[in-house]
Amino acid sequence: MAIPPLRYAAWRRLWTDEWSFPVDERLPHPAGTAPDSGDSRGKCCIVFGVTSLLLAAVLAIGEIATGQARATETGPTTIPEMWGAWCARCHAEDGTGQVSEPTITGVPMDFTDCAVTTREPDADWERAIAKGGSGVGLSPEMPGFEDSLTPAQIAGFVPHLRAFCRDTGWPSGNLNFPRPIITEKAFPEDEFLLLPAISHESEPASASATNVGLIAAYERRFGRRAMYEVSIPFYNWDFLTSRDSEIGDIAVALKYVAYASATTPRIVSFGLEATLPTGRLYKGFGKGTVVFEPYIAAGTMLRSWYVQGHGKVELPVDPLVDRAYLYNLYVGRDSSSAPDAWTLGVELNGENKQLWITPQIRKGLTATGALAASLGVSIPVKYQREKVVSWVGYLLWEFLEPLRARK
Repeated sequence: MAIPPLRYAAWRRLWTDEWSFPVDERLPHPAGTAPDSGDSRGKCCIVFGVTSLLLAAVLAIGEIATGQARATETGPTTIPEMWGAWCARCHAEDGTGQVSEPTITGVPMDFTDCAVTTREPDADWERAIAKGGSGVGLSPEMPGFEDSLTPAQIAGFVPHLRAFCRDTGWPSGNLNFPRPIITEKAFPEDEFLLLPAISHESEPASASATNVGLIAAYERRFGRRAMYEVSIPFYNWDFLTSRDSEIGDIAVALKYVAYASATTPRIVSFGLEATLPTGRLYKGFGKGTVVFEPYIAAGTMLRSWYVQGHGKVELPVDPLVDRAYLYNLYVGRDSSSAPDAWTLGVELNGENKQLWITPQIRKGLTATGALAASLGVSIPVKYQREKVVSWVGYLLWEFLEPLRARK
């Protein structure tokens, strides 16, 4: 049914300044009644309109308040938001640890220092975020977030804090693979090592000899990619009629990372080692001449397996001393990503035409990974005349890392 023109005009004028509502006299009325006055109908419509406006306003305000309460309940959701809400109070928005009003008594890490943010693998950073400072031997003022963050969120914080280092020339800590016993590691380190070796030789003349060797090595990183090393060998050998203990040839070395890619991941280093004639030649404790040893070391990951290789040439200054060619290959795998995990591996070690196979096991001794030990047995498989089996290993100390987690 069509709307009577006067009724439509009255509805339209309701929202204008003409507040009278004309009556359509043509509309039928109940018997015995008179049509309502315009004032009565106008007032009813005004009240209805104002009530509708107030109701809409109340609903809108309630929706806004509910949204704000919901946002307050959920808190920050992205990694940058979480950093700003939780971490920046101590570590600052820019990661420097310089805040106007310190909230802790200790000195926060400066994540813009690339020596801090690059040297450790992701798993170590994730452990620090999850367990807190006390879980990795650092300040207990750093809380742990394993109960409030998902593993994916914890992992997401690692690239965020690594990004505070603006110098891309530093090799990633994800290339810091576990050290084999004999194969040279490509990643530069700050470590002190003791490398023992015990061999038992069976002599034809119903006698036997047990020889003990120990190398003490100090490694120190400098710059973005370089490292120097000093190693001193000690020997205690059985000469059947007596035992003799002496120092062997002291060695000094430099190593430099020529290529590093964390996404691949691959690392290649070149080095040069020089041994000095500090050990006595006629006793077999030294070579009697300076020997230069250029080498190359490399490492990569094949799925969850570490693959590391090392090759070098021994170049004696004395032409009467023979050259030697050494080559090593290592394959190993961790039992978990924890710093105190077990690592199983095997090496293939060669010198000229001689060849050994060295199965080995490695164990982190502390929850921080600062101490580790490895044990293996070197078994000759080719061109080894005496067929001597040697027990080898190492005790490693990363001296810049805290020794143990705090309680």
